[in-house]
Amino acid sequence: MKITIKAHPLQLDQKISTTLERRLRFALGRFGDSINGVAVSLTDLNEPKGGILKECLITVNLRKGGEVIVQGSGKDCSVTLNYCADRIGRAVERELSKNRKASFR
Repeated sequence: MKITIKAHPLQLDQKISTTLERRLRFALGRFGDSINGVAVSLTDLNEPKGGILKECLITVNLRKGGEVIVQGSGKDCSVTLNYCADRIGRAVERELSKNRKASFR
């Protein structure tokens, strides 16, 4: 499973990137055969104004087509990333179980 992390205009330090990748592998590892790739985008929503609100967008591309997207925002990068990583695991599980049920009909 390929994980791509982009942060603009933010700079993520190595510790946060490594922790995020580990969290995503933990949340999505059991679905690894069903996932092509994961893209994470972290953005400063108030960049021109100097605010503190960060947005995280995680997109999971599924092998059998389709994608699952989770979005979250908050003041702290680490908390926002962890929140979205938890949500994406549950969202992918729901999507894959829906696909399995549909294929049995």
